[in-house]
Amino acid sequence: MAARELRPTLLVFLALASACASAGDRLNDGIALQAQGRYMEAVYRYAEAVERDTELVEARERLVAAGDTAIMSAMDEADALERRGDPVGAARLYRDLDQMLARVRQVGMRLDPPADYPQIRRAIFDNAVGWQMVQGDEAADAGRWADARAYYAGARASFLEPARLHVEESYDSETRILLKWAETELGDGHPRRAHALAQDALQVRSSPARDVVLEVRALQDRALAAGTVVVAILPVTATPGVRSFLGPEFEIRLDDVLTLDHWNQPPLFAGVADPIILRRELRGLLRGQVQQSPIIVGRAVELIGADLGALIELSRIEVVEDDVDRSSREVVVPRAAAGGRGVDRTADQPMDTVTFVTVEGEVSYFLEANVTIVDPDGREVERFTSSSRQSGRFMRGEFDGDPSVLPLRPNEERFFDAAQVAQQVARLQEALLGDLAVAIAAGTYDTVLSGIY
Repeated sequence: MAARELRPTLLVFLALASACASAGDRLNDGIALQAQGRYMEAVYRYAEAVERDTELVEARERLVAAGDTAIMSAMDEADALERRGDPVGAARLYRDLDQMLARVRQVGMRLDPPADYPQIRRAIFDNAVGWQMVQGDEAADAGRWADARAYYAGARASFLEPARLHVEESYDSETRILLKWAETELGDGHPRRAHALAQDALQVRSSPARDVVLEVRALQDRALAAGTVVVAILPVTATPGVRSFLGPEFEIRLDDVLTLDHWNQPPLFAGVADPIILRRELRGLLRGQVQQSPIIVGRAVELIGADLGALIELSRIEVVEDDVDRSSREVVVPRAAAGGRGVDRTADQPMDTVTFVTVEGEVSYFLEANVTIVDPDGREVERFTSSSRQSGRFMRGEFDGDPSVLPLRPNEERFFDAAQVAQQVARLQEALLGDLAVAIAAGTYDTVLSGIY
C-alpha cells in the first residue's frame, strides 16, 4: 500500500528532475556560446533555460549580461556596415535584435537597449529602404527589369515598419517599372509576356489608381491585337474503321461538344473563326469531295481571314475486355425458336436443347485523334495526337436465336435486356467523348499559343 502511495510522488519528482536537467543543458549551451562571443545565440539558449525552469537564477542573470553585450555588439557592427556602404546588412542586424528582444519578453524578462535605440533603428531602416530604391532605379535605367522589381518590392517588404512615404514610393516605382517592361516586351514582339506584365502592374496595389487601370487596359488591348492567332476548326471526321465501330453520330456529337463547350471559349491570344462561314466556304471548295486535304483547308483558311486551320480525325479505336467471366447454360426451347425465327410455342411443337452464354467483365475503350495544324498555304505547321481511355463494367448475353424464347432466370434477364446493354455502352462512349474533347481542345490551344511569346 505504501509503495502505491509513493509512486505518483516519484513520477512528479522524475518529471521535475527531467525538466531541470533540460534547463541545465540549455544553460550550459548558453555558457559555451557566450564564451565563443556568440552573444545573441547565447541569449536564446538562456531564454529556453528560463522557460523550462523559471527559478534558475544563473540563467536569468546570464541572459541579461549576454543580452546587453549582444545589443551593443550588434549596434557597433551595424554602424560599421553603414560606414562600409551596406545599409541592408545593418538593417538585418537590427531586425535580428528586434527578434531577440521579443524572445526575451516571451519568457517574462526584458532587456534595456540604449535610450536612442528607437531613433537609430528607424534611421537604419530608412537608409536600407532608400538604398533599395536607389538600386532599383539603377537597375531600371540599365534595363534589368526583374532586378529593379525585386529591389522596389524588397524596399517595403524586407524590413520592419517601413515609413509610409517609402511604401508609397516603392508601390509607384514597381508599377512604373512593370509597365515599362511590358512596353519593351511588346516592342520586341512578345505580346503574351507584355500582357502578363501589365496585369502584374495592375495587381501591385490592392486598389490601383484609375490612370494605371486605363494604361494597363490600353496596353493589354494592343498586345491582344498584335498577338492573337485566329484558327479555323474543321468538322471532326473519322477513319472508316472508327466510324464503322462507333457509328457516324459519334463524330457529329464530338464536333457539337467541341463547338459548344470549347471553341466558343478560347484563351487569351487564341481566336476561333466563325464555324458557319468556314463550313460555307469549305462546301464550295470541296464540291462534293469527302476528303479535307490540307491544301483545300488552307484555301478555306485564307478565304475567311484566319491564321491557321485545324483538321481533326478520329484515327484509331481499341476495345479490350479483361477479367471476363463466361457462363453457359442449356435450356429446352421450341425447335423453331432455336433456329432463330421466334415462332410461338404450341403444345405439339417439337422441342430442342440450346445453349446460351452470359458474359461480364471489365471493358476498356481507347480512342485516338490526329490533329493537324495547317497554314493558309496548306502547309502542315504542327501535328499532334489526343487520346482518351475509359473503362467500366460490361455484361451481355450471347445466343444464336431469339432470346425472348429463352426461359431465363431472374439473375439472367439483365444480360439480354437490350436497354441495359445499350446504356452501359452509351455511358462509356459519353465519357470517352467528353474526355477526348477536352484533350483535343487543350492540345489545339497549346499548339497555337506555343508560337506566341
